[in-house]
Amino acid sequence: MLGTVQYTPVTLDPNTAHPNYSLSEDLTIVRRSGERQQVPDNPERFDWVWCVLGSERFSSGRHCWDVEVGGEYWLVGVVKESFSRKGREDASPAGGLWSIALYDGKYRALASTPTDLTVQRDLQRVRVQLDSDRGEVSFSDPSNNTPLYTFKHSFTERLFPIFNTQGTMRVCPLKVSVSVK
Repeated sequence: MLGTVQYTPVTLDPNTAHPNYSLSEDLTIVRRSGERQQVPDNPERFDWVWCVLGSERFSSGRHCWDVEVGGEYWLVGVVKESFSRKGREDASPAGGLWSIALYDGKYRALASTPTDLTVQRDLQRVRVQLDSDRGEVSFSDPSNNTPLYTFKHSFTERLFPIFNTQGTMRVCPLKVSVSVK
């Protein structure tokens, strides 16, 4: 039975996906589409910035998810619930976005001033760890448990996972183990 069960801590919310994104049927993969999808222009949907949110909303507790990243540009992190989905928004903690990204060939934490990150090798996966109660969101390389960056903030709103890619990105399932006593 263990081989048939997968648990993915975060799934993608199709109602928020930019029209140029297509999502996998199980809502774990986002890929840039060659053409604009015919989707309703609902208030939750991003229309300028190419993003998609996770379906989960976090207001307390500790949460963790891994994301397969690749390509020339990507961004992963968390965003406050009131982050504008229409038009441009401040892509920093001041605007309610705590994230790291690969852009212009550099890995960066999108702090008030973007901060270059030191990585040993190209990132294939990024682990996002959110501790809402302690006011921390941390990023690491799960292949060798290397910390990448930690934001500290007193979160006052619910948070959503956020994803942005010019290629393909996948939220990874967790390894599930069962023990019998």
